[in-house]
Amino acid sequence: MFGVGPQEVVIIVALVLVVFGPAKAAGIARDLGRWVNEARRPVEELKEELASSVEEFKDTARHSAREKQKTKAGVGKDPEDEP
Repeated sequence: MFGVGPQEVVIIVALVLVVFGPAKAAGIARDLGRWVNEARRPVEELKEELASSVEEFKDTARHSAREKQKTKAGVGKDPEDEP
């Protein structure tokens, strides 16, 4: 989690409790949780869209490669086009 280990998290929580008190710290934790949840949704949507785009690109590349192989092999050429 952001390069912060469990020991650092405990120290941060203890400092927040000391500085803000238990009532205010609970509100801060709740707001932080909401913020993280709201930030996670767009990130997940972006991941899904990127994955979809990558798959679409791969499909297009495969189709293009197959067409090139067919053209190299002479498949799909019209015999009347040859001299």
